[in-house]
Amino acid sequence: MRRALLWLLGIGLGAALVHVAAVALLPRAIMSRVFAGFSAQTPPNQFVHPPLATHETRAVVRPSPDLAYSSALFDVSEHPLRVIVPLSAPYTSLSGFADNTDNFFALNDQTAGTDPIDVVIVGPSTARSGLEGLRVIEAPSDRGVLLVRRVVANADAFAAVNAVRQQARVELLP
Repeated sequence: MRRALLWLLGIGLGAALVHVAAVALLPRAIMSRVFAGFSAQTPPNQFVHPPLATHETRAVVRPSPDLAYSSALFDVSEHPLRVIVPLSAPYTSLSGFADNTDNFFALNDQTAGTDPIDVVIVGPSTARSGLEGLRVIEAPSDRGVLLVRRVVANADAFAAVNAVRQQARVELLP
């Protein structure tokens, strides 16, 4: 009986350790692969505008073929980052993901309140002077990913949506 209890205790402790390791380490491992993939495409703080997703392309997990995605790896370890995303009909959203995969903010054309969406991202290490009057969003990490999604109603609408998304920009502030 005592031997069985020790086995059960050992199994329970092992399961708890595996659970904690998975919860603590897996998200950062996922994002390190995402960061590596983005770094191969473009430096931090610049948007990438890939073509519409097809069954042969999968730049994001489970991409929707009726969404035009734009993304940027952000790094606010030294400077705040101003993100300006013009809206396109019928739908545009901007989301931020921290280095542990947490979605720390999301704005869309209905909730942004302005066209374009205009926000400043700061992180734990970012100096915050001179940001008065700006819409500041605090990221829980200095590095992460910005994702813009735009609905493309049909194939003929892509050219117009693409022209608008090319105007999205990221600016380092002093």
